[in-house]
Amino acid sequence: MTDPARSSVFRLCQEGYASVLPVRAVLVGEGPAVLKDSTGKELFRLEAEPAPTDAASGDRAALFSPGRLAPGCYFLEACGEKRRFEVTSDPWRSVTDALIKGFYFQRCGCALDRRHAGDYAHPACHTAPAVDWLDRSVSRRVTGGWHDAGDYGKYTGPGAVAAAHLLYAWLLFPEGCSGSLNIPESGSELPDLLSECAWELNWILQMQRSDGSFHHKLTKDHFAPFIMPQEDLDPEYLMPASHCATAAAAACLALAFRIYRAYDPAFANRMLLSAVHAWDWLQHHPDFVPFRNPEGVHTGVYGDGSDSDERFWAACELFASTGESRFREEAERLYAAGQQLTAFGWANVGGLGALCCLFVLKEKAGPVLFTELREKFLRQSEKPLSCARASGYGTALSPEQYGWGSVLPILSGAMAMMMNHLLTGRTDMLDAALDQWYYVLGMNALDLCFVTGFGENTVRFPHHRPSGADGIDAPVPGLISGGPNKYASFPATRSRLGENTPPAKSFVDETFSADTNEIAVYWNSPAVFVAAFFTQLCVKNGAGTE
Repeated sequence: MTDPARSSVFRLCQEGYASVLPVRAVLVGEGPAVLKDSTGKELFRLEAEPAPTDAASGDRAALFSPGRLAPGCYFLEACGEKRRFEVTSDPWRSVTDALIKGFYFQRCGCALDRRHAGDYAHPACHTAPAVDWLDRSVSRRVTGGWHDAGDYGKYTGPGAVAAAHLLYAWLLFPEGCSGSLNIPESGSELPDLLSECAWELNWILQMQRSDGSFHHKLTKDHFAPFIMPQEDLDPEYLMPASHCATAAAAACLALAFRIYRAYDPAFANRMLLSAVHAWDWLQHHPDFVPFRNPEGVHTGVYGDGSDSDERFWAACELFASTGESRFREEAERLYAAGQQLTAFGWANVGGLGALCCLFVLKEKAGPVLFTELREKFLRQSEKPLSCARASGYGTALSPEQYGWGSVLPILSGAMAMMMNHLLTGRTDMLDAALDQWYYVLGMNALDLCFVTGFGENTVRFPHHRPSGADGIDAPVPGLISGGPNKYASFPATRSRLGENTPPAKSFVDETFSADTNEIAVYWNSPAVFVAAFFTQLCVKNGAGTE
């Protein structure tokens, strides 16, 4: 829910614009709207034609663009309001670095030192041995990894997907995500983003069982109250293995092998051996069994109706890492069974398999996994473009899609359109992808920047235990909120929203509202991917020349 008294008639990217990319903004209500430079000279005028009503927000919203602007300070004026913004050569470096460092603040099993965490430092957490849920006589230390979301659980599949987003950001857009993050490993030979990923990868390796399968998750049997992580002392349990966790881990580790072998061959080889071992388990257990919480467990389920997409992704990554035909054959079989190639979330990872085929294997993938898959990918990526064109805010989401973590399908759509642009050169795909990045940073119906610590109007009270328990006024920075959810399930959220709040405004910036305002590592990670792409465009097209 947004405060009408605070809302501007303009919605724009609150972290500024890049001189090499088009400025795009939204006028809410009636015009005319005028763009002026710092001298007062009029540069652009949007006439007072009534905008159509945006179905998701109920606003009369007109998306407009004056094109590219030279570095400088500018003003938008309408209805007696003046709103300032800046254009620079490299405007998003700080927010990109912060989104990556957000993972450092989610680290488990270690102290966050004041030198690196500042006021958000805290002692080590969750260092006691974990107990096997199915055999309480077995316990072992499984430390490290990232806290999954606003709680302190750690989940193999979602963690593997988050790490994969970061690894592909590094693989495809290294100049956009190579900043120094001030983490304990900064200054080493390994780039900071890869050091951060290694923290999760080492934990994923520990989650493998001796038979090759992976435990689905490492959690309590209940969610912790709003306490600091070092105060969460109840027993942790290694929950049963699952097909989806095993396949996602295999895929992520095979991908990581190719990146880390240049820096740490022993670590890279260990990951590949683990991935192959997991694949062999999958081959010996072909019948999918969905994961369900054991009786008495009430932490996140992360259930799935199929492991076909996870197996497809794993087969693609293992083929790319080993060149063995058995992996290509299995990837082709799973592709033929039907895959959603533009899905990049934890529940559907077909898009990550497509990334591997289109941007790593390329022609080596063969006619099925490159030529045919490419055409299918291009067709599927028209859907987010169509959604964006139908939205008054340019948002690649239909009104019905504003569910829990709505920022994920928005960013997933951005990723698909970015990939389309890279394959075809289409500028309409690039512009629509850019609008999703602008959405995250404030060009939305709430006039809100969804990244903590950034923007004129920013998320202040995310559902995030450390932010709610540390006694610090500002939340941990660099975390992205899940965003509006028309299906809000918490009674307190529904009560605050009322019955008639439009989908794109179904948001409560309060700590209790996990259903609209939680954070999650697999929401930060596609944001890093998108941010790295646009930051690299700035670098390659003249950043630092002003």
